[in-house]
Amino acid sequence: MSRLSIYFTSDTHAYLYPTNFASRKPLPMGLLGMRFPKDGNTLVIDGGDTIQGSPMTYYAHAYGVELPIARAMNARGYDYFTLGNHDFNYGREHLKKYLDEMEAVCLCANVTDLKGEMKLFPSAVRVMENGLRVGLVGICTDWVNRWERPENLTGLTVSDPLEAAAEAARKLDCDVLVGIYHGGIERDLNTGRLLSETDENIACRICEKVPFDLLLTGHQHIGLANGKWGDTLIVQTPANAVGYIRVEMDESGRFSSELCPVPDHAFMTEEETSLMRDLDAWLDHPVGHLSRPIWPEDKLSMALNGSAIADLFNRVQLAFSCADLSCAALANVVRGFDSLVTVRDVVASYVYSNTLVVKEVTGAVLKQGLEQCASYFDVDGEGRVSISEHFLRPKESHYNYDYFAGLDYTFDLRRPVGDRVTSMVKAGRPILPEDRLSLCMCNYRATGTGDFDFYRSCPVIREIQTDISEMILKYLVDHPYVEIPDTHPITVIRP
Repeated sequence: MSRLSIYFTSDTHAYLYPTNFASRKPLPMGLLGMRFPKDGNTLVIDGGDTIQGSPMTYYAHAYGVELPIARAMNARGYDYFTLGNHDFNYGREHLKKYLDEMEAVCLCANVTDLKGEMKLFPSAVRVMENGLRVGLVGICTDWVNRWERPENLTGLTVSDPLEAAAEAARKLDCDVLVGIYHGGIERDLNTGRLLSETDENIACRICEKVPFDLLLTGHQHIGLANGKWGDTLIVQTPANAVGYIRVEMDESGRFSSELCPVPDHAFMTEEETSLMRDLDAWLDHPVGHLSRPIWPEDKLSMALNGSAIADLFNRVQLAFSCADLSCAALANVVRGFDSLVTVRDVVASYVYSNTLVVKEVTGAVLKQGLEQCASYFDVDGEGRVSISEHFLRPKESHYNYDYFAGLDYTFDLRRPVGDRVTSMVKAGRPILPEDRLSLCMCNYRATGTGDFDFYRSCPVIREIQTDISEMILKYLVDHPYVEIPDTHPITVIRP
């Protein structure tokens, strides 16, 4: 068999530059710092979540600035790519424009454009210079249907990725079969232990049903080289363009792979340099004042003691929603706020393109939500408290721990998981199971994602179709001085 080289990126989230936007300091990251040496036996592939997710995409979407994402990928010789769930966030026309600009071929077997306008294909066979026939199938997690605003999926259907991959693969005549899956891994690849019971991530099931030689995965943001499930090599990149995967297949058909670092400098065109200059100026523009800086602390400490950053998010959500209660989570990486707040503080602290949903919940449902958050803590036999493995594997998901506002509540970690919430009080009165309250949350949480399924059936009172980061900016402009209290609504009793 002939040799094959593949360079793979995924979940770059429009991090083109060598920065995470928290400061101007160059960091070893960014698509513009990547170079993929190509010959006739090399493919460059991307796994989706490419056009949304950084402060740069917020800036571009808010001010109508055109981003050179497709041009940067074209310059690096991408051959194929698939769609990620966040690639739908800005709607049909934005996605279509991206597909039109890309010179690479978009493979996504389980996404169908009912209008027939988008350049979407289920699969392809690429004959390499050495004669090797490489079959490729792209698929995306169908949890897009749960997360995405319906108007952003106009004219599109997202079907079962497993069935779509199997059907597409059956039609291919090839020597090597490669899957490009915007989804993750649901089992421990060493022990086989099931890590997630949902079908959001089903890489192992896909490997069992479809004879892929190589499965390029994403979505979970786990840096993984040389994973194995059955006869399939599985790889995955970390998020935000901090690394990429190089895969080699030798003449005997054996695969090997490595996670490659990115330099802390970029190769920029005049257009890219100008955009970064404008972006930095916007990011450093002041928008308000806080009574004191609020910086992120250790994740366990914040969950145990409360977070002023999360409290600020909840304050904003309550102001815009007029709900009784609010819940908000923190991203895995949060910049925090200086006393003089800049745009950079906001968009690098609330990084998601989320909107607000107000739901009617009973006191019983509220307790379920709090109990799920209380499961974030693990207590060993010596009484030591740590973060539950469920929030660390198969991926870190600290964003599934919610901080609440509008009530005072108590977790007792001496009690078993599922029975740790011992107090829920609003305005000095205990909240009873039959009480009905309005609870605002981001649209991501409103779908029940993160083991909050009980929220899905709660009636929707209203939806506020404004990005929460935009709400935070407006709140700070409208309230030029914001007092930050030293207290938090949560009390945690430890062993």
